[in-house]
Amino acid sequence: MTSHPFDYRINAHVYSTPEFEAVFAEKAVYQRWLDFEAALAAAQARHGVIPAAAAREIAARAQLGAIDLDLVRRKYARSRNSVVPLLAGLRQACRGEAADFVHFGATTQDVLDTGEILALRRVLSLLYPEVRHLEKICLQLADTHRATPMVARTHGQQALPTTFGLKAVIWAAEIRRHITRIKRLWDLLDYGQLSGAVGTYAALGDQGLEIAATAMALLGLKHRPLSWHTSRDDIGELSAAFSLLVATLAKIAGEIVQLQKTEIGELSEPAPPGALSSSTMPHKRNPVICQRIVATARLVKGLTGTMLDSLAHEHERDPRNLWAEWLLIPQLCIHTGYAACAMRSVLDGLQVDTEKMRANLHGRSHLITTEWLLFQLSASLGKAGALEKLHTLTATGEKQGITLKDAVLADPEIGGLFSRRDLACLDHPEWYGGEAQRIVDLTLAEITEQRREEPRSLQLKSHGYDRHEEL
Repeated sequence: MTSHPFDYRINAHVYSTPEFEAVFAEKAVYQRWLDFEAALAAAQARHGVIPAAAAREIAARAQLGAIDLDLVRRKYARSRNSVVPLLAGLRQACRGEAADFVHFGATTQDVLDTGEILALRRVLSLLYPEVRHLEKICLQLADTHRATPMVARTHGQQALPTTFGLKAVIWAAEIRRHITRIKRLWDLLDYGQLSGAVGTYAALGDQGLEIAATAMALLGLKHRPLSWHTSRDDIGELSAAFSLLVATLAKIAGEIVQLQKTEIGELSEPAPPGALSSSTMPHKRNPVICQRIVATARLVKGLTGTMLDSLAHEHERDPRNLWAEWLLIPQLCIHTGYAACAMRSVLDGLQVDTEKMRANLHGRSHLITTEWLLFQLSASLGKAGALEKLHTLTATGEKQGITLKDAVLADPEIGGLFSRRDLACLDHPEWYGGEAQRIVDLTLAEITEQRREEPRSLQLKSHGYDRHEEL
């Protein structure tokens, strides 16, 4: 039985992707826990704490295929612990004395936290190239449309001329900052957990710190002596960074929704041939994917709020907050990954109607450059006087059905200050683009250089041990 869209198989991956789902699949979670147990045993054998033969046996059996999952399932029905039933299955699978050395000196949260870090690093390795691709598309849009004129809007109203390239490069710059955050998270979330019940390493003996460091290295992770059982601010930072990322994606998606409105028609998300987005109105092309991105961003924001509420742990262990984190992290990561992949599909096929952009800019062209005229007139009337005069003439022109140019030329006070040729900018709003093209070029150069100096992918480290090696 399926009850969550993540699990749907008929209408699958509406708010998720197979790759991000797979990171948090039940068997993937359990295998990460078993990998921890294998690394722990290998590290203890290297430091002479448990027999090498026992470590080899544990490593060989620490695979889901070697474990009786029906036994594990039955034990979970009676257990309140997240790891104990799986450990029982591992012990049963081990031959000889090895079973006695399973999970030797560790605590449940060590397993869960290290498993979570392994999962988050996988998520970051998947997310990073997706976000870099989004940046690449935005840079291409900015370069192609650096001089494509369109009307800028403030307060939802037409304001001044701009270029679509400037809009796109602003998107790219935001995404660049998110890439920087992802790289920081990659360095930040590289530390596993193995410090025992209260973070003192007591059960690991006098080599506890060394055993922990070795075990983490075998998992491709780093180790720091200080336990983070109740210090979850790094996980909180990831949640906040993901919320910021999806907020930008929701902003871009929302902009496309607005500019795809029938009356505007400047941008459109792509639609597969034959795709239906309305059950009763065949003429409609609804921006469905963009709308889903916006909805997903709201969910991620709510999950981040829960994560931040869960940072206030008590004492040396506080499952009330931990369990909230363990429930939300898969959803947070899957939704964020989906939003990035969905936005990629939108931007890869984004339809840009440059003619409609120009038409909308020229629809009220004589009013779009009133700012230019304001400063031309300020030399004679002062800025306040010029503002008042143009406000009156704009209203008069609208009322009489004439252009602002004609209203200015007919005005007894200022009409003699300009010729019709002097006011040509009112007929050509694309001339009043300010430094838009230069800003695009400078930003493109800056981001392109940053991209050139960074890796194209984040490489996960392979496990530093062979399950069958001689210890």
